[in-house]
Amino acid sequence: MSATSYLSLSACCLPAKTASRASEECVCASVREVDFTRNLIRNAIWIIKVLFSEFYRAVLNHQAKEGVQMPEGGEIEVLTPGETRAVGILARRRIGLSLDFPDFTSDNLLTKRCKMESMNMQINNGPLNNGSPTLHHRFILPSELSCRMNKLKPVLILDCRPFFAYNANHIQGAVNINCSDRFNRRRLLQGKCSLVDLVTTKEGKDLYKKKNNKEIIVYDDRTRDLKDLATDSSMYVVISVLRSEGKLACVLKGGLDDFQSEHGDMCKSSLKCHEHKPLYSPTTPIIEPAIETATASQILPFLYLGNERDAANLQRLNDLGVTYVLNVTSHLPQHFENHGIRYKRIPASDSGQQNLRQYFEEAGCFIDEAREAGAKLLVHCQAGVSRSATITISFLLQHSRMSMTDAYRYVKSKRPIISPNFNFMGQLLDFEQALNQGHVPRVLASPVSQIIEECT
Repeated sequence: MSATSYLSLSACCLPAKTASRASEECVCASVREVDFTRNLIRNAIWIIKVLFSEFYRAVLNHQAKEGVQMPEGGEIEVLTPGETRAVGILARRRIGLSLDFPDFTSDNLLTKRCKMESMNMQINNGPLNNGSPTLHHRFILPSELSCRMNKLKPVLILDCRPFFAYNANHIQGAVNINCSDRFNRRRLLQGKCSLVDLVTTKEGKDLYKKKNNKEIIVYDDRTRDLKDLATDSSMYVVISVLRSEGKLACVLKGGLDDFQSEHGDMCKSSLKCHEHKPLYSPTTPIIEPAIETATASQILPFLYLGNERDAANLQRLNDLGVTYVLNVTSHLPQHFENHGIRYKRIPASDSGQQNLRQYFEEAGCFIDEAREAGAKLLVHCQAGVSRSATITISFLLQHSRMSMTDAYRYVKSKRPIISPNFNFMGQLLDFEQALNQGHVPRVLASPVSQIIEECT
């Protein structure tokens, strides 16, 4: 038998265990080859990094010899001494970057103006000119303003009063800034809105933008001395914001009162006559058609919610069967006291400072009195949007187990235009909490509760 034949026969006769061991050794050899290749690549990458680092350090050393000290790391820009006057060094410096130019002086600097994207300013409590150098102002007399208005040179006049006062009377061409409530003032001071965002009409916004860089004059009702101007007043805030924008405003001395007494022909009222007087709420500056055309809405079988036109129309009151009227204003007249109508006045304004909560229970007693007399009652303010709606919701809260949200939704379903201001909504929430905690008793045993349950 030849040697080759013997080896072949021996291989065929090897046990299965020996063949398996040989296969495993082949696999291990392949794994070792892969690991070797991986380590070779890793070492090559490390060598490249070291070479690049040495090259980078050599570049930095070369630049340092030119008189420029560079930081250890970070984003950098290299400036030669001849370029400094053209580009403005301070405008291009980075944190940690040090430039060494012996002949460099502050006279060589080029200033750079930056646009301020947001603003958050604090105003100290105290008079306007309390020694602080941050605000500057000057007065303009009514006669001077009238002359400016008659000239071709544009002048931007800003009315800082509440919208309802502006709507009643204002200087011709004036733009109303609606920041009389605390919410808008806070947004303005925090930079969440700009002055043009608080302009109450589209025409006013266009006028503001058109004359934004011209002479600016601000006024309120009757300011004569800025020493007495409160720091939380609308005009103080407007002047402060204009100042922060780099604009100096003139203050009309004596405000609208003095100007109107001298130049009444240059004042304009949006309220031409009582019959066609537009209705509005100061917290809803835009006069919506739905508010303008609204009539009294029936909330409960004996309770109507309306506006000043409803209260001034005797025929409408007779048609509704109303003999009790709850007037939630401090200025609207009680027209028909001599015609058998019983009145009660809640002297409240639609503002962020008005405490309407103090009248909730008193108003509820008057509404109960009307129901017990078998009469019908009208609750009204100027537009039937904010004050009278708040009183109506408070009545529902005290005479039912409704939550404030449910009571609001119910009244809104009967009169969709209601919109109590943020101040009144907060007072309603406080009233609801007082009812839930037992500080104010709910009136659940009266027939009113049953009527409310049937209606809701």
